[in-house]
Amino acid sequence: MRYAILVLLNLPIIFFAFVNFITQYKLNKIEKSRFQRQMIIWTLILLILICSFPLYNLSIGRPLLESDKLDLLDIFQTTAIVYIIYVINNQRRKNEQNERLIRDLHQELSIRLSEAKNDKN
Repeated sequence: MRYAILVLLNLPIIFFAFVNFITQYKLNKIEKSRFQRQMIIWTLILLILICSFPLYNLSIGRPLLESDKLDLLDIFQTTAIVYIIYVINNQRRKNEQNERLIRDLHQELSIRLSEAKNDKN
């Protein structure tokens, strides 16, 4: 039962990450290589989340979904780690977008100032 809680708490975060990156890619806000890299990262996180505990139980000879050793602190820590990864990725993406916007605005301002200077001469 605890394993199901762990998976159910983390699935929405991973789902939001997938939706977020698909939306950003469709709106051309991230490039294809970054989109592919993020899809691979979040797919790996999902696979590790789903497969790690059953594989551990299998390796020590227990039933696959027996979750007696999984306590609430483990569930909280895992959920916090997945959430922090999501937040860090999201903040990094926003930071890159802001840097790109500032660079474009700076370039446009430089062009306009250069044109204004040339018009005076």
